[in-house]
Amino acid sequence: MIKFHTDHYFHIGSAHYTSGKPCQDYSFSGSDENTACATVSDGCSTGRHTDIGARILALSTFQATRDYTRSFKGSLDTVASMISSSQQQIIGMTRRVLDLGLEDMLATSGYIYLTQRGGVVNLQGDGVVALKYRSGGIEMSRFEWENNIPFYPAYMGEGLDRFVAAHGGDMDASKLSRERIQLWDTNIEAGLSHNSFSLREGINGISMPISMAQLLQLEFVAVFTDGVTQIDGVSWQKAVVNFLAFKTVGGEFAKRRMIRGIQDYQKIGKGPVDDIAISVIRIENTDIEGVISEG
Repeated sequence: MIKFHTDHYFHIGSAHYTSGKPCQDYSFSGSDENTACATVSDGCSTGRHTDIGARILALSTFQATRDYTRSFKGSLDTVASMISSSQQQIIGMTRRVLDLGLEDMLATSGYIYLTQRGGVVNLQGDGVVALKYRSGGIEMSRFEWENNIPFYPAYMGEGLDRFVAAHGGDMDASKLSRERIQLWDTNIEAGLSHNSFSLREGINGISMPISMAQLLQLEFVAVFTDGVTQIDGVSWQKAVVNFLAFKTVGGEFAKRRMIRGIQDYQKIGKGPVDDIAISVIRIENTDIEGVISEG
């Protein structure tokens, strides 16, 4: 039997704090007996009220996963497209009610959706995804758009033509890169690989399925905004490892770990320069962990 536990945290970066800007990153998570969702969103610094947009997008994504769970009848292969469709409907209604413009909604979306049968991690924009296995190994992937022009889900309602034009107009051109690292020991470069995605693939969103077999091997699945790659004097790989080094896993485990990590980084530099957010699902396999505790 699998039990899910979630936590999330977001923190303002030094560049926004010193300039009097609000935190434009947001995160949210939750779980029930059979499903869990963890989501993050990163508002565009050059937008307007994207701190509001990031919150709306994260909460809309979370609600979309709940809607999907209620109506779920088939394969998990459809989860990303169905959640995206519901997400767009909720965003559209919220924008009309609050009279928000496109420039308020320019924010990325990253989420984890897990069930007893597996799940998916999905990224619309940029950010970092990390899987921590029960063996202690960590697999992490950094997604980065060319020329720092990420895709925002709000473009699906309007602005898509301008976004495509900003990337040169060729839908098959490689515009989104992925740096993937598998860390199984102290060598941070173990299993290093790179690949890229076309403009078309990036717009559709990058989905990473998690099978039931893989789920049983995992202890944590985390998604970060790209602020984790902008910590003064610290590589993104080491920051991810640090933020997943949970001392205890009860209560607000991710919040405690990130606050402590940020405090340590601020002693040697500015800490996070950009806003940063994390959302995590802890996977408790009661069969395995019960045997370990009894032994």
